[in-house]
Amino acid sequence: MSGTLRIAEEPKTGLVVSYRFLWPHEHTAGIEEGRKARPACVVIPITAKGDDVVLFPLTTQEPSVDRLFLRVPETERRRLKLRGAGPSWLLLDQGNTDILPGSFHVEPISYDPPVHAYGHFSQAFMRVVLRTLAEAIRVRRLRLIRRGD
Repeated sequence: MSGTLRIAEEPKTGLVVSYRFLWPHEHTAGIEEGRKARPACVVIPITAKGDDVVLFPLTTQEPSVDRLFLRVPETERRRLKLRGAGPSWLLLDQGNTDILPGSFHVEPISYDPPVHAYGHFSQAFMRVVLRTLAEAIRVRRLRLIRRGD
């Protein structure tokens, strides 16, 4: 794990970092650390205090129909150089709240030099993400796990 998020800029909505995402079933089982680092999209909530952010996981496994997700457009996936040849999905019904920079759950993508961020999703894709998140909040489909305490 890294001790501090080292990126060239302050995190902002749409940044994709390498993050040890903690799934709700792991949290319920008393696990405190996600089993592997994966790309996660940073969303900075309007009501955030200080450096609080919400991170949403990306996956290459197609989500079940009962999940709330968006398929990552191929142009976004290629531009960020996400691993794997197939599609990726951004899961929007489960998130981790954390503090960036400074989270111990952020890991480097590469070490020489240390790089922790894949880049940013486009503004156009983030508008779709934020609309979908607003609906998830409205219908209470969003489950957040607090990290960084």
